[in-house]
Amino acid sequence: MRLGFAVTRGVEGLDDTPLRELRQLGFGSIYVGCYEDEMRWHVERVAAFARTARAHALAVYVVPWGYGRVLDPDPAITSLYVHVHPHTLQIDNRGRRCRKACPNDPRFLEWFASSMRTLAWLIDCKGFLWDEPSLHYSRGDWACRCQYCQRLFRAAYSKELPTKFTDEVAQFRQNTIAMFLLAAAAAIQSVDQSLRSLVMPTPAGAYRQLHTGADNWNLIAGSSGVDALSALVPWQNTDTAMEIAVTEACEDALAACSPHGKDVILWLTAAPRDGYQVIETLRCAAQAGAGEVVIADYDLVLQKVADSNLIPQFRRLVKRLAE
Repeated sequence: MRLGFAVTRGVEGLDDTPLRELRQLGFGSIYVGCYEDEMRWHVERVAAFARTARAHALAVYVVPWGYGRVLDPDPAITSLYVHVHPHTLQIDNRGRRCRKACPNDPRFLEWFASSMRTLAWLIDCKGFLWDEPSLHYSRGDWACRCQYCQRLFRAAYSKELPTKFTDEVAQFRQNTIAMFLLAAAAAIQSVDQSLRSLVMPTPAGAYRQLHTGADNWNLIAGSSGVDALSALVPWQNTDTAMEIAVTEACEDALAACSPHGKDVILWLTAAPRDGYQVIETLRCAAQAGAGEVVIADYDLVLQKVADSNLIPQFRRLVKRLAE
């Protein structure tokens, strides 16, 4: 099992990332959050960071956030594209524009593909991770019913796109996200065919969000544009023991990935209770079959380990899991 670290604070977090120490601890990869609005001005800083990380034998993955607000569900993430191109935003079942671009709109797809090709060209990386691509859904209101979605639905089902949320609408939305992921993979692989395309779908278990379009793990894992699934497990889960949450997430991802021979990545966010929970979670993830564990909030996690004087044990465990 491999170990990765996620830089989630954008460009301001790059200077604080201890690359040498990460490598010494056994980390093998870096996932760099690239926010749409920051990349307009700071992509060269990310590119320089990626070169340094590669020099420390760390594999670099780009995580695009924002970008029409189709990627990453965090409502706090801004997108200049959304403000500049309101005519390409999703239209909900009540005829209102949502603050998310429509992945079926060819104008958005052209801009998005161009943006991803630029990142792939400038940043020396091993691949991209697409974080929870989604269509709008909120308490019964859903999107999109723009002219392009209506045309595609009519062509696929030989009927008009209804205003009510039906099984066919849910299936259409899942197919929309699957096609979007194919377009995303094609964009980066037009620059370098070896670039991997990883997907973090809607979380499993108690954290699963229904009707986003990214909730069909089997469909996503079976896509030729997807090389691995990343399952999200929050450390702060208090309703379920961490060991159970990790096992369930891995089992769901493995059930979707195994028939296609694809890898499972476990993504851990926020802070654990203590250093021992870090050790036990890594052991549990390895036993459950995860190919890689990505730890976000590195400083919080490793501080827990350091405070417990578990750094040597952590290093030995990571080395053993990598064998």
